[in-house]
Amino acid sequence: MSETSANAARPHHRLSVDARLGALHLHVQLNLTAPWTVIFGPSGSGKSSVLRAACGLLNPGTAEFSECSATTAGWIEVESLRHATPPHLRSVGYAPQGAVLFPHLSVRENVAFAATARRRQAANTKIIAAAIELFELGALADRMPHDLSGGERQRVNLARAFAVPAARLMLLDEPFTGFDRGLRDTLLPRMQQRIAQLGVPVISVTHDVEEALLLGAEVIRLEQGAVIAQGPASQVLAEERAHMLSVLQS
Repeated sequence: MSETSANAARPHHRLSVDARLGALHLHVQLNLTAPWTVIFGPSGSGKSSVLRAACGLLNPGTAEFSECSATTAGWIEVESLRHATPPHLRSVGYAPQGAVLFPHLSVRENVAFAATARRRQAANTKIIAAAIELFELGALADRMPHDLSGGERQRVNLARAFAVPAARLMLLDEPFTGFDRGLRDTLLPRMQQRIAQLGVPVISVTHDVEEALLLGAEVIRLEQGAVIAQGPASQVLAEERAHMLSVLQS
């Protein structure tokens, strides 16, 4: 294997989860190597719980999460985030499903919350402003959440994740919920460009085949709490892609 191939295969994060969630037994071990990874599967397969495990939001002792760094000798763990590490101390940006905003804070204050909580807002004015601009929230910055539409709330939800200071990983749960196709297709490449500028890998959750294919991402396919496939979207979702093409051509 060439040095280039070896570097490409090195994980930037590793996640191991073993949790009982009602009737679901979520048991996965993931080596994450791609700039953008999509967790794909039907409702109830454990997709969102994988992100919650990475955030430290599952029951104590159910997950181990490590950030890795490539070296000439391979990879080493540079940060091990076990259940004792509280969510607010993890270097992750997280946009949960459902656009959960703080109702007493304005749009601008919601976006800036992570920096404010870390007492670093003054030092991160630029990243906050960039997140507001990326998701076209300038005109809404002084509004309260109850004055926003569902799609606007979701844009705030995403902007807040993108404004986390010194984030080392982005976790996006159904990031395009509430968006029409036009808005999704406008924001998606801009988000990818910003992610590339920041050098921060992404794990997102979706059950939308078209979204996964548009991202051109690595896909981890879950069913009933277990990984059944992992690889490029064009391969893992080949059957769904063929069906989509046949529908479009009919």
